[in-house]
Amino acid sequence: MKTKILSLLCLIFSLSSCTDFLNYDETSSYSEEEVFTIYSRATQMGTNVYSYLESDFGSVSSAMRAAGCDEAEYVWPSSNVHTFYNGTWSAINTVDDKWANFYKGIRAANLFLEKGVGQTFEENKYQSGYDKAMLKYNNLQYEVRFLRAYFYFELLKRYGGVPLITKVLNEQEANSVSRESYETISEFIVSECDEVAKYLPKAYDAGYDSETGRVTRATAYALKSRVLLYAASKLHNPTSENQKWVDAAIAAKVLIDSAVLYKINQLIAYDKIPNNIALPELIFASREANSGNFEKLNYPIGFEGGNTGTVPTQNLVDAYEMKRSGNPIDGTYFNWNDPTQVAAPYTNRDPRLAFTVVLNNTLWAYDERVEAWEGGNSGLPKTGATPTGYYLKKYVDKNISFKPSGVATSRHVWVLFRYAEVLLNYAEAMNEAFASPTYKDATFTLSAVEAINLVRKRTGVALLAIPTTINKDDFRAKVRNERMVELAFEDHRFWDIRRWMIGKETVAIKRTRIERINTTPVTFTYSTYTTNERIWEDRMYYYPIPLAEIYKNRNLTQNPGWE
Repeated sequence: MKTKILSLLCLIFSLSSCTDFLNYDETSSYSEEEVFTIYSRATQMGTNVYSYLESDFGSVSSAMRAAGCDEAEYVWPSSNVHTFYNGTWSAINTVDDKWANFYKGIRAANLFLEKGVGQTFEENKYQSGYDKAMLKYNNLQYEVRFLRAYFYFELLKRYGGVPLITKVLNEQEANSVSRESYETISEFIVSECDEVAKYLPKAYDAGYDSETGRVTRATAYALKSRVLLYAASKLHNPTSENQKWVDAAIAAKVLIDSAVLYKINQLIAYDKIPNNIALPELIFASREANSGNFEKLNYPIGFEGGNTGTVPTQNLVDAYEMKRSGNPIDGTYFNWNDPTQVAAPYTNRDPRLAFTVVLNNTLWAYDERVEAWEGGNSGLPKTGATPTGYYLKKYVDKNISFKPSGVATSRHVWVLFRYAEVLLNYAEAMNEAFASPTYKDATFTLSAVEAINLVRKRTGVALLAIPTTINKDDFRAKVRNERMVELAFEDHRFWDIRRWMIGKETVAIKRTRIERINTTPVTFTYSTYTTNERIWEDRMYYYPIPLAEIYKNRNLTQNPGWE
């Protein structure tokens, strides 16, 4: 769906000014009528809106956004990702600026909704397959409306309230729009999700071509769940209005109750999640073209083709629970003051650790051993070696080979929504709404504890169930930790930190020093230390609106602290 027809793109994206994402260019190889009265062209215009979906396979100057929080670091100093925390971030020196891109997507959606909806393509009426083709085409408007709502959420979580534009604007109109409140945009997204869910299919079968990757009813419900969870959180709910948490719980419960119907309820082995378009719990994803770029960015230095890039922190690794006395993973955390644990820090850990992080002295790509210790082939002081003691595994395809005879590309699938997130959304909202992790009633037939334990007992993980005796505050800490672990490197932690308003608590980044002390047998010592604290200012809970946009439209107001 990322494939673009240049002649069609010229129709709408040829301007280079700030208003290029809102203007219409009349010059193209096709007239407007020739585009929207021909089935294939009109369909392409609608389908092209999918191309504005983004992934985070190194989206911030080759770094993942995770490197902008306590989840990861980025090895190379040249990346703009360091702007998040080095004190240079400003409305002029922006980072992860998506303002123009998502408004381009919104503009493309508005254009299709204005010109493409209602077309009947009469010249095709008596052709074989017309009814089926029209069923698919008429459904496209609801997919496009969802995508527009999703783009607004991407803007909302970065900038707060933004201009709400639901029609194609000319240049003068585009340069005079004003910002709406966070609540207004949030309510618009929720309303759109409710409306399009009435028409979107449960899956693409029974009358539709069998297709993966397109918006379904579950996708709309998943976005609604996330939007309402964010709206209930501290950043957007400073007075702790309880009904917002109830609304978030209801939204998640609707999807949970329908999960079997939508075929998204099977939580399979955790290591099968990345790059899996057939993932049973997958709700929506962005499919990328076959490539090996992410592997080039993240294979360890010292490996063929490896350059290192985004590397997990000790902060993340410490979030993975331990087991004791031969029991399942029991909810205790690694203790750096326990000599037995420190001697073998990756033994008896939550299995998701080894599925997410490349650990020292383990086999990885090319069936080669990762020597992350000091002096090792992938260790310090080698330039480009990980400073944290770890390399990234999740989403990295170890089967890619950059050797002359190897296969250097593969398909990458970026998860945007999956069922485990919905369960965790529900667990968090229920705990906050009812001040009890075990609360259930006729409406909320699943407790917060039961929801989180569904995630923890997935195949291949099998953590000990969180006990029903846990209190609200301890459960809050547990669900936050569970999100950090379960959703690692899926672009959640960066935003969770903001909506929970815990930025100042996450500035100390921990690393591990690994030294090899024996070669026969091979043994290591591990010691953790904290790097210089990153800079955090509370204005960073929202991004600055790019100053160039403020100059071009004086009706836009800047976010507090970024003036």
